[in-house]
Amino acid sequence: MQWSLIAFARPPWNAAASWGGSRPLVSSFHPLRNTAASETRYDADPHDLIKAVKSLRERGAEILAIYHSHPRWEAVPSQTDLRENHYEDVPRIIVSLLGERPEVRVWRLDPDSFQELPWRLAE
Repeated sequence: MQWSLIAFARPPWNAAASWGGSRPLVSSFHPLRNTAASETRYDADPHDLIKAVKSLRERGAEILAIYHSHPRWEAVPSQTDLRENHYEDVPRIIVSLLGERPEVRVWRLDPDSFQELPWRLAE
């Protein structure tokens, strides 16, 4: 899963996706086209999101995390990320492509703050 999200996070556009499964294990990756077609923001294609949610429901699974990339910034939530947080308790995975190697961090977002969450790749 980690490599699929890093490969998906290619510049120049900001990429988005959801990860689904049954807590605590992620079992699927659902790319969401960026309708904003932008380096600085993402708007998940609503058709892609509906398709992902339907697929997850059919399997008795749920969205466990929402992912997006920061092609030119650190893997830290922006004010826009906080303001446009429509899935309040779902963790956010942010991949920064700023450095030589991609940086992956996971966050819990609140309207006015964010907290980093621990995570690990299970094989």
